[in-house]
Parts: sequence; C-alpha cells; structure tokens
Amino acid sequence: MSDSNIEAEGNPTGDADSPGQGQPVQPAADEESVTDLLTEPLTQAYVKAIVALYALLGAGMGLMVIAADVIDQDFLDISGASNLNVSGSATLVDAGFAEIPIVGAPYIAAVLALLVGGYLAVRMTAEDRQVMITGAAGAVAGTFVLWTLSSFLAASQVDNASIDIGGLLVNGIFLGLFVGTIAAGTVYIVRNLVPDVESPAV
Repeated sequence: MSDSNIEAEGNPTGDADSPGQGQPVQPAADEESVTDLLTEPLTQAYVKAIVALYALLGAGMGLMVIAADVIDQDFLDISGASNLNVSGSATLVDAGFAEIPIVGAPYIAAVLALLVGGYLAVRMTAEDRQVMITGAAGAVAGTFVLWTLSSFLAASQVDNASIDIGGLLVNGIFLGLFVGTIAAGTVYIVRNLVPDVESPAV
C-alpha cells in the first residue's frame, strides 16, 4: 500500500480537521462587562474602602497645614530674614535644601501612616481599639522622630540660622498627633469597610 493511501486512511473524509486548519475559533466564555463588575457588591465595598483611605489621607494632610497656620510656631530664624525667606544666593540655596525635609517629612509620615495602619489592621491579633491605639501611638512617636530629626539636621546646615528647640518640638508633637489620627483611621477602615478583614477573636 502506498504512503498516500496510508495517509488517506489515517485521515478519512468527515473527520475533524487538525487544530489550526480551518477549525473555527470557539468563542470564549461570556465575560462580565466593566459596568457589571463595578456594580458587584464586592467591588463596590472595596471601592468605598479605597475612597475612604484617600479621603482620610487628604483630610489629614489638609488639617496639618491648617494647624501649622493656627499654631504659628516658628523654629528657624535666619539673621536678617524671616524664616526661610532670606537674601543672599548661598544662604538661599542652603535654606531651599533645608526646606525640603522640613516641608516634605510630614507628608511622607502621613503616607507611612496608611501603610502602618493597614499592616497592623491585618496582622495584629487584637481588638480594634487596641490596634487603633497601637497604630496611633507608633505614628505619633515615629512622626515626631522623623520630623524633628530631619528638620534639625537640615536647618543646622543653613548659615546664620538659629534653631528654636522648643518650637521644633511643639511642631513635631502637633504633626505627630495628626499623623497618628491617620494611622488609627486606617485601622478602622481596613477592619470595618474592607471585605473579608475581620477582627480576630480575642
């Protein structure tokens, strides 16, 4: 029997075509549309929790600015100038670099408070109140250390500058209180608004 006859017998007329040879592509299983997914209760619950976290962070950052204006506790004085508005190019550059940690550290601390609060909410086996207090206390102390240390070291590099230690500490405490609130609020949101995250039995 010739090879051609063997091939013909191996693939008789009427058999299904081999894959990829004229075989129509089977449609994939019906997938839910984006609108359908967004209307799912689980999706909406997570979206609400995420929005709440963003709102918490935004409110905390905004209140820090308002509180700083109300407290009005300056801690850095440069001879012949008011705070960081100084004359002289060299001093201006130094003051500009010093302003980066002074202004930026509170916002870094606020973002870290979200991470700390979220981590404690999931990992710490305790009641909500204890976890919130733990997160708040850690964030207050951490922010105080972060801001006072970075601000002091940065301000010490500015020529003709005098640092008011009392004002530095007061600012650090108030900033820490606001950041601590963000951490505690994050614990509450993760424990109570995020699905599948429940308070462990104590």
